[in-house]
Amino acid sequence: MKRTLLLLSAVALLTAGCAQKPAGTTTSTATPGASPATSTAKTTKKLPESKVNPVPADWITMADEVRGYEFKVPKGTEHSTDTKDGVDVYAANVPAPYDINVIIFAFKDKTLTKDDLMKKVEGVLQSMGEKDVKVTDIKELSEDYSLASISSVDEKGKTTKGKVLVGTDVTDNYIMMVGTEADKFTANEKTIDEIWGSFGMYSGGASGNN
Repeated sequence: MKRTLLLLSAVALLTAGCAQKPAGTTTSTATPGASPATSTAKTTKKLPESKVNPVPADWITMADEVRGYEFKVPKGTEHSTDTKDGVDVYAANVPAPYDINVIIFAFKDKTLTKDDLMKKVEGVLQSMGEKDVKVTDIKELSEDYSLASISSVDEKGKTTKGKVLVGTDVTDNYIMMVGTEADKFTANEKTIDEIWGSFGMYSGGASGNN
């Protein structure tokens, strides 16, 4: 419950001036193990193959058909979703032997760029109770996506390290944070890269290119 409240407290930083999602729209997550219907009906704008690691064949696809995105995670991943003020929040824990946390914020604001989204990351983490937040090594992966390394310290003094992927198309924006405890980061970095690298948008992306 506390984690959910902290996640939702970050929403205010993302919704200021944002266009709101139409009333009655709900978040939909694909049934684990099943291919989302949208993946066959719409073009998915993936990251450049040269920038990512391919995921293992037995991973499952998670998809939000309303917000228009998908990604893959190992089997057994537990997740929850919530919506507040036009922002959809997806939170998941990838169990041992990984122990990786995944958080995605998806919302509409056609005025934002990848740089704008990346600038919001520090404030989002701080609003979730994290301290000593660092967003470093920012790289543009394509016209649609940028990636950075992140680290922060929670209220108990535990340090988390990970990666943050931001993506934007004509109207929708995505912030995906994937991380783990600092002492587990090296062992899990490949898997972390596989998770964010599997992200895709059901559109042409900001570039308008399919």
